[in-house]
Amino acid sequence: MSELTIDTSPKQMRRNILSLAWPAILRLFLQSIVGVVDVIMIGQLGAAAIASVDIGNRIVFVLIGSLMSLTIGATAMVAHYVGAGNKEEANHIMWQSLMSGFLAALILAFLGSLFSEEILKLMMVLMEEADQFIINEGSVYLKIVLASMIFGLPMMVINAILQGIGDMKTPLFIMFITNIINVLLNYLLIFGIGFFPALGVTGAALGTGIGRLVGFIIGLIVLIRGDIDIRLDWKQLSWKFDWETIKNILKIGIPAAIEQFARQSSQIIYTALVAGLGTMTIAANAVAMNVTTLSFMPGFGFGMAATTLIGQSLGAEKKDLAEKYGKQSAYLTVILMALASIAMFIWIQPIIHLYTDEPGVIKMATSALRIFLFFQPLFGLFMVLAGALRGAGDTKWVMYFTIIGNWGVRLIFSLIFAFYFKLGLNGFWLAMGVDVIVRAGLIVWRFLSGKWKDLKVVRNNEGMILD
Repeated sequence: MSELTIDTSPKQMRRNILSLAWPAILRLFLQSIVGVVDVIMIGQLGAAAIASVDIGNRIVFVLIGSLMSLTIGATAMVAHYVGAGNKEEANHIMWQSLMSGFLAALILAFLGSLFSEEILKLMMVLMEEADQFIINEGSVYLKIVLASMIFGLPMMVINAILQGIGDMKTPLFIMFITNIINVLLNYLLIFGIGFFPALGVTGAALGTGIGRLVGFIIGLIVLIRGDIDIRLDWKQLSWKFDWETIKNILKIGIPAAIEQFARQSSQIIYTALVAGLGTMTIAANAVAMNVTTLSFMPGFGFGMAATTLIGQSLGAEKKDLAEKYGKQSAYLTVILMALASIAMFIWIQPIIHLYTDEPGVIKMATSALRIFLFFQPLFGLFMVLAGALRGAGDTKWVMYFTIIGNWGVRLIFSLIFAFYFKLGLNGFWLAMGVDVIVRAGLIVWRFLSGKWKDLKVVRNNEGMILD
C-alpha cells in the first residue's frame, strides 16, 4: 500500500497534497517560463514571427492532445496498482505505454512532414490575404517540433508514470534540464550568437527539439537505474505489444484524449476567427494566452496531485479518503488561484511589456487578460476536480463537460460577443469566462454525486478489468 494512503488525518492529507503539488506546480511553472522566454525572444523578430509560432503551436497542441490517452491512462492505472500494492503490473503498464508512445510519435512526425503547410493555410482561411511569412516560417517550425515528439511523447509518458507512483520531483528535475537546454539553444539559434547561425523561428523549433531529446534520455536513465518503485529491466521486457493492456490504458485515456482534442481543436477555431481580425490581433491573443499559463500553475499542479492521490486511495479501496483529498485539493486551489489573479491584474501591463513594445498589441492583450482574470479561480476549481475524476478513471464526464464548454458555450458566445456586439478580442475572452462558469458548475455536480468512487480500473483475481 502507498504511504500516501496510510495516515488519513486532515493535517497529513494537506501535507501529502502539498508535497505532490509543489513540484508539479514548479515543473509547470518552469515549462511556462520557457514558453514566456521563447515568445519574448521571438517577439524581437516582430508580430508576424509571434503569430507564426503561435499558430504552429496551436496545431501541435491539438495533435498532442489526441495522444494524451497514453499519459492519462498510464497515470491512473499505475496509481491504482501502486495503491493496491501490485508493482509488477505497474511495471508492465509502464513498458507498454512507452512502446505505444514511440509508435504514435512516429506516425505524428510523418503526417506533420507531409501536411504542415496545408494546415497553416487552412488556419488563415479567414484572412483577406494569407501572410506568406507565417506560412513559410510556421510550416518549418511545425515540421521540426512534430518530429521532436518522437522523444517528447515518450518523455511525457515517463513523467506520467512517475506521477502515478507519487514521484513528482523526478519529472521536475527532467523538466528543469530540458528547459535550460531549450532556452540556451533558443537564444543561440534565434539570434545567431557567436558561431551559431541566426535561424529565427527555425532556431526556436530546434531548441525545443534538442531539449526534448535530452529530457527523454534522462527519464530513460531514471527508469533503468530503478531508484523508484518501478524499474525498466531490459532482460524481462517483452517487445510485443500487449493489446489487452493497451486497450485498458486507452479505455481510461481515450475520453481524456478526446477531451484534450476538443479543447485544443477549439483553440484552432478561435485562432482562425481571431486571425480574421489581423496579424496584430493574433499576436495580442498569443501574448495573452502565454501570460495566462503562469497563473494557471496552481490549478494544474493540484490537479496532478489529485489524480495521484485519488487513484492511489481508490486502489487501496479507501473511497472516503479519495473524496476528502478531492475537496481539500479544490479548496487550496481556489484560494491560490484567486491570489494569483489579483497579482496578475495589478502587474499585467509590465508583464506584457516584456513580450512586445507594439502599442496595439499591448492594449489588446491587457484588456483581454483583465477580463479573464475575474473567472480564473473557477477555472482552477474545474482543473483540480477534473484531475480528481481522471484519477478515479472517470474521464468520460470530463470529456463531456469540455466539449459542451469549448464547442458549445464558448463558440456561441464568441460569435455573439466578438462579432455581433463587435467587441473584438475582448469578446473571445469574455466568452471564455462564460465557458468557465458553466464547466465549473458541471464538474462540481459530478464530483458531489460520488458516482466516480465506484469505478474500478484494476484487475481482479481472474485477471479481468472491472467496469
